[in-house]
Amino acid sequence: MNRIYDQFFLLFACALFVAQSASGQKVSTTLDDKYNFSEHKRYEWRENRLSTRQHPDTNEVMDLKIVKAVNRLLAAKGFVEVKDKPDFYIFYDGGGNVQLGAGGASQAGSGPITTATIAPDYGLGNGPTLSPSTWMKVNGQIEFHIVDAAARKPVWETIYSKNFRDPDKALQNMDKEVNELVTKSFKDFPPKAKN
Repeated sequence: MNRIYDQFFLLFACALFVAQSASGQKVSTTLDDKYNFSEHKRYEWRENRLSTRQHPDTNEVMDLKIVKAVNRLLAAKGFVEVKDKPDFYIFYDGGGNVQLGAGGASQAGSGPITTATIAPDYGLGNGPTLSPSTWMKVNGQIEFHIVDAAARKPVWETIYSKNFRDPDKALQNMDKEVNELVTKSFKDFPPKAKN
């Protein structure tokens, strides 16, 4: 019976891991399909807003990395950053919120085997202790906006969302995370012009 339970648990844990890694990210895009990006190649950055619980210096570094990654990606697609007379403006709003939760409690030890057992195999000798199952995740989101410079109206927006189960690890891998969010956000950019 225990062997079947162990195998079921292992299969369930593997399925959960695959589902978490596959559903941890989401990208949605809206656009003005009349705006033809093949005729509009010049862009200028507007002020970005990045709100996180990190130190302001960390936010500044992250902002620079995001802008640099977007510039590199846009340049590879034939777009040019300019300081005046752009065809469109680009900026982003980004941030995250922390979610802290607690699950059920689990026994830290199995308890005495018989009533003759003198020393417990758990806790501090005062009976069973409970080990809380606590988790934290950060729900991160970044929205990139592209606004037509002449008409001053949005022509393309994308929202990238990701749940970070280990925020410290994400910060340690900032370059990788920034590259992923920019690549996935701009995967279908520029949109194909309708004939």
